[in-house]
Order: sequence, then C-alpha cells, then structure tokens
Amino acid sequence: MLYVNKITSDPSQQLTLTGIPTLQIGMTLRFMPRIQRWIMGVTYNSFEAEGIAVVTSLNLLRQFKDNIPFGISCVTTNGLDPYRIDDFVNQVANLYLMDATDVAEVEKDWFT
Repeated sequence: MLYVNKITSDPSQQLTLTGIPTLQIGMTLRFMPRIQRWIMGVTYNSFEAEGIAVVTSLNLLRQFKDNIPFGISCVTTNGLDPYRIDDFVNQVANLYLMDATDVAEVEKDWFT
C-alpha cells in the first residue's frame, strides 16, 4: 500500500498516482461543504468512475475490482468518514493506493 501524500486542503484537486509501475491513474478530489463530504473520481486507461464518496473503507473501488488492477483504501484515526476540508492535511484521514497484490490480500482476508 502506498500512501497518497499530495492531498491538500484545496476543495478541488487533480492528482496523478504513479506509485505502481506501468500504471498512471488520474484522481480528482472535491470537497462538498454543504454535505461535509469528499467526492472522488478515478480514471485509468478507458476506465472512468466519478462521484465516489470517500468513506472509511478497505477498498473504495471494490465494486470495480474485476475491471482495474488497483484499489484505494481510506483509513481514519477516529473511525469516522472524512468530513472536514483539512482531514487529509491533518492526517485524520489517509488514502492509500493498493496494487493488485494488496487488493487480492484484502479480498482474501476480509471478503471470503
């Protein structure tokens, strides 16, 4: 698992995740102040997913596990979903990029 360390408190962000060799993953993060929620979008080759609520999860992209060779995990120190604009900057919430081996391990340990 690779820590995604480029997240700021900007309410609209575009990141390129390059931690897994040969994969280049585009990610957008938007903070929605009215509902106190972060929303994520992911692009990889021809795959696109938008409007994914960033919640505490072993794999936010689990529903797409048969279509993409990676996952994204969200871990929080307080057990709550990230709901403040500075939760990632203050490391109350952390995102991790998972390669195919990490995703398989999570599936084996938690979902079988």
